[in-house]
Amino acid sequence: MAFIRKIKKGNAVYLAEVKNYREEGKVKQKVIRYIGKEEDGQVIRRIRTDDIEIESVKQYLNYKVLHDIALRLNLPDILGDRYKHILLLIYTQIVNRKSLYKIPEYIELTCLKELLNIDKIIDKHLYSALDELEELDFSEIEDKIFKELLNIDKIIDKHLYSALDELEELDFSEIEDKIFKKLSLERKEKIALVLDVTDTYFSGSQADWKSRKGKDGKYGKLIQIALAVTKEEGFPIMHRTYEGNISNIKIFQDLLTESRLKGFEIIIIDRGMISYENLSDLRALNQKVITGIRLNKKLKIKYLSTIDREEIFQPENQIKLKNTRVYIIGFDFEDGRLIAVYNPEIEVAKRMEAMETGDSYKPEEARYMGYSLIYHTTDLSEEEVVRSYYEKDIVEKAFKELKSSINLHPIRKYLLTHVKAHIKICYLAYAILSYMQYRLKKRNISAIYVLEKLQPVYKVDLKSTKERFNWSKIVTLTKEQKIILDLLGCSV
Repeated sequence: MAFIRKIKKGNAVYLAEVKNYREEGKVKQKVIRYIGKEEDGQVIRRIRTDDIEIESVKQYLNYKVLHDIALRLNLPDILGDRYKHILLLIYTQIVNRKSLYKIPEYIELTCLKELLNIDKIIDKHLYSALDELEELDFSEIEDKIFKELLNIDKIIDKHLYSALDELEELDFSEIEDKIFKKLSLERKEKIALVLDVTDTYFSGSQADWKSRKGKDGKYGKLIQIALAVTKEEGFPIMHRTYEGNISNIKIFQDLLTESRLKGFEIIIIDRGMISYENLSDLRALNQKVITGIRLNKKLKIKYLSTIDREEIFQPENQIKLKNTRVYIIGFDFEDGRLIAVYNPEIEVAKRMEAMETGDSYKPEEARYMGYSLIYHTTDLSEEEVVRSYYEKDIVEKAFKELKSSINLHPIRKYLLTHVKAHIKICYLAYAILSYMQYRLKKRNISAIYVLEKLQPVYKVDLKSTKERFNWSKIVTLTKEQKIILDLLGCSV
């Protein structure tokens, strides 16, 4: 009877299949074949190269990373019974957007069925997943995901507390600052949110509202998406969809009833979403706000006309922003503060544009070129307010991620319910990418760049025709790919 024997030679342990036989009354062993080596308790088989056949080569590591992060955000529990098919739609939406009917064929080229433990995929399952996603209480899902995002990497450093034994030798104010930073991660992300609205085209014919011009100048059926993200990391808080012809002011008025927005000290919004009625509602709710205010004749006369150009154009009034420098003067206004912001570069650009187009403008109007207005009801300094408003590009980056990287725009779905479900898929995809971006910010690289770098790491299924066994091998990682996995806290 044959059995496996370990043969030790030097520091190596070899495995061989042997069998006993009797010769001249003595029991001897005969080696049938060498199997391989044993390393760290694992069998490393010895196989002839000409005996190896490749059964399949599948995309692996980019999907494995997305799945690891989805598990870290607890998405399977949050999404409920149909989580496997919903996650499948999320992952393919990020990596390689396909029409629903093409996904079953496409995933055979990936390890998605193995990762998600799905035996068979047909497009009917995917359409059912969209229907069920639209029926879920998505506001509850958003809240749970946001809580998971706030708790990522939340560490209480025990060494800080043990250092209390050495208080006499340490700078205690420095210790206080470190402890506060560790314990206040969640609170940091609850200070301010940025809210904005974008629109996207869709193919459906069910919508009974009229076509209109989108932000890119094209006409078509549009659906509007309001998105709220945290100011610091761009973590998604919530979204809502609206008909294409509802004004941004009315959208914001509707969102003021949203209790989840009230959990933040400050709401930062663009001037296109605000009206004096909305400002009154914000004051009634005792909700702090930073927003732009449209210039009108009354504001120009009462505030801007009182500003002396030489007075505002001084070093003490200067604020350096990312791409420009502006000059500010503040006024009391509507139970808050109105900040007049003067940008010399914009004034020059507008004057040049007027001269090139041959437009005539009155001297009294020219004096207001380069000015804009910011209104706020916060306790922040005027410089902090100006920076918060003009550097609120976090939500614009989120929209850009949704439209380009996640392919929100345009939506090629016909049923309005599927259009809205598709937007939710994109929202969930963005939640995963925002987490990745948070982990990658030390290297200042994007989540999409990382997924592209991991895409060539395939899983290869092999078999030995003579030895009659199968095994898998992951393509060897480059140094950069190993660094990426370390930054994301993921493994092969």
